[in-house]
Amino acid sequence: MMIVAPRFIAVDDKKEHLEAIVSSLQKMGAPCIGVQYDLENDLNVSYFRGVRCLFMDLHLTGGNLKTDHKGDFSRIQQILEDCIDSRGGPFILVMWTQHADLKDQLVDYLERNIDPDRSYARPLAVLSLAKDRYLVNLDEGVVRDPAELLGAIQESILGNPQLAVLLQWEADVLKAAGATLASLLELVPVDSRTNAHYSDALDSLLSRMVTEAVGTNHVAADPRAAITTALAPILSDRVQNQDVADVEANIWSAAVTKHDARMPKADSVEAGSINRMLHLAIPGTERLTATDWGAVVAWPFVWDDPTFLSITGISIKDMLCQQFKMRSASIADCRPILVRVGAACDYAQSNPGPITYLLGFEIPEGAARQETKATDAIWVSPVFVRDPGQGPYRIHAHIRFPQTHLPAEAGQWQVTSRLREQLLMQLISSASNYVARPGIVQITC
Repeated sequence: MMIVAPRFIAVDDKKEHLEAIVSSLQKMGAPCIGVQYDLENDLNVSYFRGVRCLFMDLHLTGGNLKTDHKGDFSRIQQILEDCIDSRGGPFILVMWTQHADLKDQLVDYLERNIDPDRSYARPLAVLSLAKDRYLVNLDEGVVRDPAELLGAIQESILGNPQLAVLLQWEADVLKAAGATLASLLELVPVDSRTNAHYSDALDSLLSRMVTEAVGTNHVAADPRAAITTALAPILSDRVQNQDVADVEANIWSAAVTKHDARMPKADSVEAGSINRMLHLAIPGTERLTATDWGAVVAWPFVWDDPTFLSITGISIKDMLCQQFKMRSASIADCRPILVRVGAACDYAQSNPGPITYLLGFEIPEGAARQETKATDAIWVSPVFVRDPGQGPYRIHAHIRFPQTHLPAEAGQWQVTSRLREQLLMQLISSASNYVARPGIVQITC
């Protein structure tokens, strides 16, 4: 979808009160969608798919003189659970209400009642803006001092520097994307920048770039991936090397404060969760196939000694105990996998031929191991946590046990994850160094 999801949303049952927030944000240069709440109609969840700052009236159905506000809190909880997108990212909730003093009660209610399986619906912070302070007349919704309300909105966002820098980083990416597109359009000849010729000139430019990126014969298979391959390095460089104003730099400094302190070492669950985000793509969040570069696939054959012996030349027990140095008691805990490797150019250009996979295992951190060190031919990943029920594990891939399979066969296998490029390149580099290490004949004395 070409339309970028709104970052600021206001929800209120009174149209006049909505306008006060929306118009103030518009003056900041921050487009905001105002959603008038109606108990009889469901909210449009597409509005909320990328929200970062959600302004919401506490009493969405009027009647704010009661002393028990659990019904109002429950309604806000339901909106968050129903509308916040699981992949939408973090957001803060700003209470836009006459009863800003109820913020702590709302925070307590949401923390106790939001479904644990919908943790993405939990706001990063809950702040408040008092309507009666900023509106001249609650019936008409006229803003008393637009500059003061504007400042309060900015302060509510900057009051959480961690969210502020995430918003800033997101804006930097959009800015860098615009600059990348602008530099691309600068390559179009001036005499072609007309209504009649612009599209054709861009087509020629993009076609030249993707042909060099992935090869002439492979553009049609996935034009989007080909264009991304060509433009992503430019985008990354522009994000990394943008000029940062002093005010923005100060916000970044306020958001990241623990790097100089002696932080306790991360436990395996925390480290595994962060490493998973950094280095693993997971089914359901990204498109994955078993033939992707870096794909990790579940063992696709019968898991028994005769089959394993016919493929590797040794038994399952000998592989795990003699090669991977595991104890016999842990054999059942080690999950067999194949990891898709190979040359980057072969993958990018879809060159014909069998695909190379390395034999490996997903080995739990707590699995019993021998004291003897495993061979240098085994590459070991950082610790990961993919499923909290399975706990932390590492991928162990054996460089001396590669397999090749045709794409038509491999394409039917079950993919469990994919190594992102940085970690995959480390694995491929380790394999290359191991295979290319020199040996000499010498007599020692």
